[in-house]
Amino acid sequence: MATIREKFVSAAKGYIGYGCTIFNELFGMPSGTPWCAEFVSKCAKDVGAANKCIVMSTGAGSIPRESMAKGWGTWLEGHNSVPQSGDIIVFTWNGLGYYPGHDKYFSDHVGIVEKVSGNTVHTIEGNANGTNTSSTVCRKSYSLYSGKINGYYRPNWKLADSSYTEASNSTSSANATANTGKNAIKSVQRWLNSTYGTHCAVDGIYGSETKSAIVGSLQCYLNATYKAGLSVDGIMGAKTKAAIRCISKGATGNYVKLLQSALICRGYDTGGFDGEYGDKTYSAVLSWQSKKGLERDGVAGKETFYSLLK
Repeated sequence: MATIREKFVSAAKGYIGYGCTIFNELFGMPSGTPWCAEFVSKCAKDVGAANKCIVMSTGAGSIPRESMAKGWGTWLEGHNSVPQSGDIIVFTWNGLGYYPGHDKYFSDHVGIVEKVSGNTVHTIEGNANGTNTSSTVCRKSYSLYSGKINGYYRPNWKLADSSYTEASNSTSSANATANTGKNAIKSVQRWLNSTYGTHCAVDGIYGSETKSAIVGSLQCYLNATYKAGLSVDGIMGAKTKAAIRCISKGATGNYVKLLQSALICRGYDTGGFDGEYGDKTYSAVLSWQSKKGLERDGVAGKETFYSLLK
């Protein structure tokens, strides 16, 4: 028997090809009023989740903002989260993954996650392929960790259906993701200790000790390779920032591993901890640059390293 989460996605699929009218009418709005949030609200109403674990709203960012304020679910940051089918996805078209000066929920658009395959998020969205009056409910896809993705709201489906239980394969997948992240940080910690003589705990937790170890190792590298003359104090200060050299896609070696260390500890997938500045490390740098409002060029230079490690 389908769960309420699966029914929510099924409801969204059932509206593919529909235009604005049915969704505008739900809120008594004139035909042609922006309706992406109305589409999500209609799907929630159809499965009995409206105003139980998903706030009905006409505003994209209002759905996660107001739902979170009521304690009805969980917020997942777009730059380091892997969603699941049924999560509500919100977007920032400025490519930063947030809007400076606004709260973290402020968004341009909202939709529903249909599935995730590899590094691609597949969605079902209303008002996404034309004008307010010409667009229809349609399928879209985005790169995982894209700067266009602000984040995800995951409803607590039990609030709408007390019989809801997460499928075992979904739980295993979530645990596997968490363990992979922790194990990846442990790999970084072991490498820092063995390569640069740091003494950070190999616990899979990114705290001040591990950050200091990465910075100290970076200072050692810059001193040995470029005669930077830095004090190896583990502090990302002005002199360390000034000594940083740019690296870009195609680079290899320990400098890349130091960059990957910082990205992995920030929750990014670099395609392995291998010292190769390949496609996934490049994508991770782009996503981080978008998140921090830096020039989005995929080149790791002073500002990128500094923002990762300050």
